[in-house]
Amino acid sequence: MNVSRRDILKGGLAALGFSALPGGVMFAAPAGWKPSKKPNLVLGVLSDTHLQSGWDGVKPHRGFPLKYVTNAMKLFRDRNIDAFMHLGDAAHRGKNVEAQYHRDIFDKFFPDGRAKDGHKVEKLLVVGNHELYGDAVGGPGAWAANIWKDPVERKKHVLCGDLPKHWEMVWGEKYEEVWHKEVKGYHFFGRHWGVDEMRLANLVNESAASCGLSGEKPFFILSHRRHHFKCNHAMRAFPNAIAFFGHWHQSNADWKTIYFNNFGGFFPNIQVGACRMDGGNSLDSNESVLKIKADEDERNWHSNKQPSRQGMIVNVYDDMVVFERHEFGVGGKLGSDWVLPLGWGTGNGERGTGNGERGTGKHPFSREELTKAIGMPQFPPKAKVEATKTDDGNLKLVIPLADGNPDSRVFAYDVVVVGDNLSERLFKSVYFEGCNVPVGREPDSGRTVLSIPVAQLPTGKTLTIAVRPISSLGTRGKAIAVKFKV
Repeated sequence: MNVSRRDILKGGLAALGFSALPGGVMFAAPAGWKPSKKPNLVLGVLSDTHLQSGWDGVKPHRGFPLKYVTNAMKLFRDRNIDAFMHLGDAAHRGKNVEAQYHRDIFDKFFPDGRAKDGHKVEKLLVVGNHELYGDAVGGPGAWAANIWKDPVERKKHVLCGDLPKHWEMVWGEKYEEVWHKEVKGYHFFGRHWGVDEMRLANLVNESAASCGLSGEKPFFILSHRRHHFKCNHAMRAFPNAIAFFGHWHQSNADWKTIYFNNFGGFFPNIQVGACRMDGGNSLDSNESVLKIKADEDERNWHSNKQPSRQGMIVNVYDDMVVFERHEFGVGGKLGSDWVLPLGWGTGNGERGTGNGERGTGKHPFSREELTKAIGMPQFPPKAKVEATKTDDGNLKLVIPLADGNPDSRVFAYDVVVVGDNLSERLFKSVYFEGCNVPVGREPDSGRTVLSIPVAQLPTGKTLTIAVRPISSLGTRGKAIAVKFKV
């Protein structure tokens, strides 16, 4: 859906198609948009924060600062969340104190577990694989086995030494391998690492009648690791479910972190980006929109030069769920909010067919519908590519920011170079340098630099170079071109 800022000013919410809700088609909220109503439920979501102690087993490791979790919790307080969700891998080396860092930050901003207006902030927590690393023997770092060499003593300091006891000691929460909680009339189901995922599916199905899970009202499923087809299929009667998971450290700048079709087509699974110290969140790690990598380094999942510490705020309304993608390093949003309208399809309660349909309607978070919604990134009218020759004879391209369509953020660029022989073409691709950082925080005014070795260039005295912007879902805008005399 292409809606300009001018359309918003002229037509208000009607310009966004909200007159069609429920059941409307509105999946990407333009910049500056805010719902007019107060949400029923607000969630602050983090995953893969990976805090670690130093060698004393007490103070935080200097390479693992607390500031990104602190930044997130401050925003969660300011937004008056109803629940704090953590999807696992909080304790990098499985130490009790590493989980305690999180609890201390939580208590700082939510003293006595209360928000600033006094309401209780519920904790929705799952154990990840790193929480169970207390007995792992790694390299020379501050692993628990290197700090407490005596296994009896070490058992007192690591979560896996007595997980139920230590989990409750740190979080004040009873450890249950699968669990159910209700927050403001909305239901949450969680599974800890290492627990058979079918136990969670069984808990959901067994709770369906007593919790009123059938219908349009969403409920939520939490785990560190994704759930697989058998588990999702067992819950196919609930297309109103929304699952969250972490573990993969994929950047939420990528719309493909909304998983639907390739997880069975029963309900959406949202992978939440990592808020870890190094800002490493992979780009296109499972499914690339790029045809040709710029170089071998681009295949490395940490290849993006801009670190990004990520998380979400999720707002639940009567007729939609809004997912805000936040960055907690420099602050800001990674792009337009994801909006999941409720009441899509016929609203007759028919079960999903497993192919992304419900009744006669396509699920709004199916890949087909998301691709329609995201539109195409575009260069602004006067954008120009700069082509120069470097001292070592290589071709240097400086690509301007493709921000001509504010509702479709650019993710990468395809480049084609043609010389005298039109059939001899060189194809290159490069990620937009600022794709992993908040909008407005792009380095070097959003310019992306691509260097092409001279040996790879087509033959000819004059080269024609065309650059096309790409979204994270692979939609492509119009190309701009430049002539370059070799």
